[in-house]
Amino acid sequence: MVEEPDSRIVKALVDLISKSRGKRVTIKARSLLKFAGLDSKHSNILRTAKVLGRLANDGYVRVESSKPVKSRSRILKYIITESMELWRLAKENPDGTVNILLKRLREMSKYSNADSPI
Repeated sequence: MVEEPDSRIVKALVDLISKSRGKRVTIKARSLLKFAGLDSKHSNILRTAKVLGRLANDGYVRVESSKPVKSRSRILKYIITESMELWRLAKENPDGTVNILLKRLREMSKYSNADSPI
């Protein structure tokens, strides 16, 4: 089940998009974490990166790496542009978008937990 910090992360992301005045939002996991009002301990940064990674796998956000993939300490930038579905959804109905993304994250975590051995 999606936990409360995940919903704060998703709400912060949708909030950023819905209030943006430009044509794209670029964010790193640590920045989104601060915007969501969570403390920046390592486990929260990893949780935020995992949420963003799942949204990227689902096509809601795009990933742009600031370092070569071979580097162990790469920092990923996540990008949402006005041509993407998430942008349109967040601008038209922010609350509904949060619910859509949380439902999607729940579905993804249900399937990933079903695949893992007990």
